[in-house]
Amino acid sequence: MPGASGTTPGVFAQQDAAELVHLTRNGQVESRHSGAAVVTGPDGGVLATLGPADAVVFGRSALKPLQAIASLRLGAPLESRHIAIAAGSHRGSSRHRALVREILTAAGLDKTALQCPRAWPKDRRELLKMAARTRRPDGPRPNRLAFNCSGKHAAWLSACVAAGLETENYLEPDHPLQREVLRVIEDYCGTEPVHVGVDGCGGPAPRLALAGLARGFGRVASAPERAAQGLPIDDHAIQVAVSMLRHPWAVQGRNSSNTRIMRELGLLAKSGADGILVVAAPDGTAVAVKTLDGASRANNLVALNLLAHFAPDQVDLPALRNVLDAVTPTVLGRGQPVGRAELADPVLEVLSA
Repeated sequence: MPGASGTTPGVFAQQDAAELVHLTRNGQVESRHSGAAVVTGPDGGVLATLGPADAVVFGRSALKPLQAIASLRLGAPLESRHIAIAAGSHRGSSRHRALVREILTAAGLDKTALQCPRAWPKDRRELLKMAARTRRPDGPRPNRLAFNCSGKHAAWLSACVAAGLETENYLEPDHPLQREVLRVIEDYCGTEPVHVGVDGCGGPAPRLALAGLARGFGRVASAPERAAQGLPIDDHAIQVAVSMLRHPWAVQGRNSSNTRIMRELGLLAKSGADGILVVAAPDGTAVAVKTLDGASRANNLVALNLLAHFAPDQVDLPALRNVLDAVTPTVLGRGQPVGRAELADPVLEVLSA
């Protein structure tokens, strides 16, 4: 059945989106990225929107911090570094794979229990290491430990073992583990998912309001500060926020954008596939961005500028400039910069208001 705008029900339509970023080449606009962004305050209220205010999206891997909370609620005995990779989308390095293996070993399991797809490490140097170490005549093979969601899956399996739940069907939407995940999302985001699909890793993929995604992420990010103020806070949210900031390399890897934002700015950051990014300050101010074309190169520039505008006392502005230089795409010609990503007028209007 067609939606209100005459399109197939799903993500918001092109005519409802706001231009977020354009890329220039030699002074001319070459590409444009449109989408939606929502800023929520420390109390969870909406401070600003770009694009449709009621945008509903698949949260994808931006939901992993909340999914990690569900694992902890069920009793998964995770140390800080393990929580970080459970909440992360890692690059499959040997360090990342070792962390996942530790979670599984502690639960009495091995990599065969993982039901995420097989993958190659995303780092070229890691591929060369695998090729050098393999004894197989036909070379190395992709494996489940290297899949970017294997930390989340290992934590889910750990939770199942701790709670006495079946591990063979842990990805089924009606499994007690997945029902707990949905409860956590509702508790933190203040909204019930309107639909649950299947994510790239094979797990359930909840679809929810973009504002709810920002709100939930902000509540996780603010948990340590609120606890320090003596406010009642879920200890599991504190564990997740502290672990991600303490081990940012485990959340993504090396100099990846999420890792740099957390390491150098002290902001919680988590990207998701198909153009999703959420960034939150310690006071709970948060920005969620969804690009309509599924690209990610607009997201950091938009989210960090909006967060700095609405929570200026939470962002180190000199450090922000350095991080933006590192995570914002540069347009090259003959290997030299000839253009850059720039904020589009709708974003600039919000920033100047």
